[in-house]
Amino acid sequence: MTYHIKTVLLALATTLPTHTFADWSGAYAGFSIGYNIANELSVEEDDVSVTFEAGPSTALGAFGGYAVQNDDFVFGGEVALLRAPNVEFEFDGDEFSVDYDILDLKGRAGYAVNNILFYGVAGFSRISADDDADGFSFGVGADYGLGNNVVIGAEYLARRATFEEDEEFEEDEDLDVAIDTLSLRAAFRF
Repeated sequence: MTYHIKTVLLALATTLPTHTFADWSGAYAGFSIGYNIANELSVEEDDVSVTFEAGPSTALGAFGGYAVQNDDFVFGGEVALLRAPNVEFEFDGDEFSVDYDILDLKGRAGYAVNNILFYGVAGFSRISADDDADGFSFGVGADYGLGNNVVIGAEYLARRATFEEDEEFEEDEDLDVAIDTLSLRAAFRF
């Protein structure tokens, strides 16, 4: 009886399909649609600070990067371009609109569990409107490998930057911007 059970289990084990785990190594590129859940402009002059807040807005982007996998750990870099048009700010009843172009240079480090990659991200961000603001970004995300080299995911990224001084700003005046984006992403791995 034991012999027959072992034979049946061995036969089942050899006929069941095997699950292949995602290999996260290599180049990838894709598109994102984001939702800017927090937008702030802060002007500080002589210890007086004024903050302009904007409501949620959408953003469209494209990204590309390269990853290296070592066992379950995945490391890599990514370049992302994001366009956030018509971000509307309000202060004392006055409204104004800003179009943002965003460049993110990100380092990513994560841990793969089957077909899911959980990762953290940190890097440099340049936010362009009429002038450029340089700063840093940080966040978290998760990607899911669908097979056939297709990946979908979500990422939360917070950006903090300061606009460069020019002739429009007074000498002791700082203009800071904060943009937090939650993005849905789809990519193809090469």
